[in-house]
Amino acid sequence: MDNREYRKAVDDYGDMVYRIALAQTRSAADADDVTQAVFLKLYEKPPADTAPERLKPWLIRVTVNECRSLWRTLWRRRVELREVRDADMAPPAFDEPDHEALYAALGELPEKCRIVVHLFYFEDYSTREIAVILGVKEPTVRTRLARARKLLRQQLKEAWNDEQPEPVQSHDGRHPCSC
Repeated sequence: MDNREYRKAVDDYGDMVYRIALAQTRSAADADDVTQAVFLKLYEKPPADTAPERLKPWLIRVTVNECRSLWRTLWRRRVELREVRDADMAPPAFDEPDHEALYAALGELPEKCRIVVHLFYFEDYSTREIAVILGVKEPTVRTRLARARKLLRQQLKEAWNDEQPEPVQSHDGRHPCSC
C-alpha cells in the first residue's frame, strides 16, 4: 500500500473507526488511541487485498480487537471500569433528553451487544456481514441484536417510566444475560 492509498483509507474510514472505538471504549482519549493503533497497523502491515469491500471489514475487525486488547492491559484490569468512564468522558450534549437517555442506555449494553448494534444501525451492515466481520455465526448476531433491543427497551422504559424491568435471561436461562 503506497502513501496515497493509505491517506485515502484514513480519509475514507477514519471517522468510522473512531466512532466504533468510541462506542466500545466510551472514552474519547481511548478512542483516539485505538484509532491511531488501527491505522498504524494498516500502515505497517496492510491486508493483502486493499479493495474497499475488503478493507472496511478488516478495519472494523482490527478496531474491535484493539478495543478488547485495551482492557486486557494490567493497568485496566486494576482500575474499575466505572472510574475510568466517569473520569475520562463526559456525555455529549444533546438537544433532547430522550437522546441522552438513549446514548446512556447504549453505553450500558454489554460489549458484544454494543458492537453488533453499532454495526447494524450505524454502519448499515447486514447480520450476515456482521457475522463475517466478527467471526461468529449469523444466528449469534441475530440473538445479540434481539437481546440488545430487549435490554435497551427495558433500560429506556426504566429511565422514562421508572418501572422495574424484567431481567433478560442468558442462553441457559439461569441468570441475567451478559451476551
